[in-house]
Amino acid sequence: MKFSREILHNRHRLSHQQIDMWLGENSSKEFLQEKMRQLVKVKNFINLGDLLHKNGIPFVNLKGPLLSYRIYNDATVRISNDIDILIDEEMIDSTIKILFENQFEFSHGTIWPQKKSHQKHILRYFHHLTFFNKELNMSLEVHWKLLNNLPVSDDKLKNMIKNNLIKMDFSGRKWTVLNPEFDLFFLMIHGANHKWERLKWLVDVSDYPTLDVNFLVFENLVKEFKAERILDQTNFFLEQFFNKKLPCSANTKLPKSFINFTIKSIENEMALKFSVKEYAYRYYYGIQMFPDISYKFGIISRALYRSWSVVRLKFSFE
Repeated sequence: MKFSREILHNRHRLSHQQIDMWLGENSSKEFLQEKMRQLVKVKNFINLGDLLHKNGIPFVNLKGPLLSYRIYNDATVRISNDIDILIDEEMIDSTIKILFENQFEFSHGTIWPQKKSHQKHILRYFHHLTFFNKELNMSLEVHWKLLNNLPVSDDKLKNMIKNNLIKMDFSGRKWTVLNPEFDLFFLMIHGANHKWERLKWLVDVSDYPTLDVNFLVFENLVKEFKAERILDQTNFFLEQFFNKKLPCSANTKLPKSFINFTIKSIENEMALKFSVKEYAYRYYYGIQMFPDISYKFGIISRALYRSWSVVRLKFSFE
């Protein structure tokens, strides 16, 4: 599979610096406007962090400029079209208030109901709220869960995250981030969860500074989450595109559909709408990610329940 610079940039959202590194070229100097836009985004990210810290809202940064800094020692190499932060559920109302007071608004389709019973539906069946600041042209996702549909309980995941946090120095400030082992594991799960539809997520894993990672700890995370298929799927695509692998593997037998559906996701244009058949394929892919029976049941029940749950919430506001 070969891709042009245009496709890698526009479809897969790789920066021209990343594309140069991949293709062994030196064309990024021709795209200085991209670098300038990224510098503005990093400045806005820092200001957002200052705003939240000033108002006593602790958060964990996910991906974004700090991931770029961690991988490339440069916060502008990796393109970030939105900012992702993780907060405690108890801080959601305070966070919404602060953001609304600072020109952020809910993105289209995002709701946060007033009734606590309705909020519980959102908290259970979703994992983030999305905000947008028109003045800054900035999208922000506020997470209370790392991801939906993981084969561990929400409480266990919270404890695991709490035990896998470190402080990172950047721009004269200290930021809370995932430690290298959990960060790399999260990037792998995140990419697989999205079927590696954007190659930027595979590049995140490929370029990650693995010398910082204790792979005994990483392998224990793989085992605890029963993510052996995802590890081997990641290695399959790392080898296909970059002729490399992570320094560990599970040697599982991957279903052909688990690979073939992902190849189609990478090669085809990203769709905004799906047919019933395509939805079925996507849910079948999700079911294959982890062997845990309760996880598979959660995928199915979430698919059946979530749609009418949200509709019921919508009706309650009319």
